Amino acid sequence: MWENPTNRAYVRTTAWSVTAKVSKDETAEEWFDALVLDMAAGGLLFLSEVPHETGDALWFDLQIDPMTPGIHGKIPMKVKGEVRGNRGMRNGMNSYSVAFTEISKSDRIRLDELVRMTNSAYAMGADDIFGR
Repeated sequence: MWENPTNRAYVRTTAWSVTAKVSKDETAEEWFDALVLDMAAGGLLFLSEVPHETGDALWFDLQIDPMTPGIHGKIPMKVKGEVRGNRGMRNGMNSYSVAFTEISKSDRIRLDELVRMTNSAYAMGADDIFGR
């Protein structure tokens, strides 16, 4: 039995390179840079110089590079999410947790599969490196 169970439905990764822009309106002309710290099929954690409030609806224009052999190029994705928590300041920027509220079923499945695959690949690589 787990001593500290989590409420997350999806596995997260911190191993990807994600270029992200964020806006309160999908059709806005002005988008702001965001730094994605971790990501799962259900949401993400990001840093921004722009302050947001819990409950804010935000659009994310993402370019995801899983940095995994066999996956070439960046995967574009546009999703909508809701700010679920203010995680305080990190490196002089605001950090927020976001749950996706509008994401296509195929994008959610693709994200979940990619996260699991890259986490497994990373874990296997770590085992090989440390001789386990």
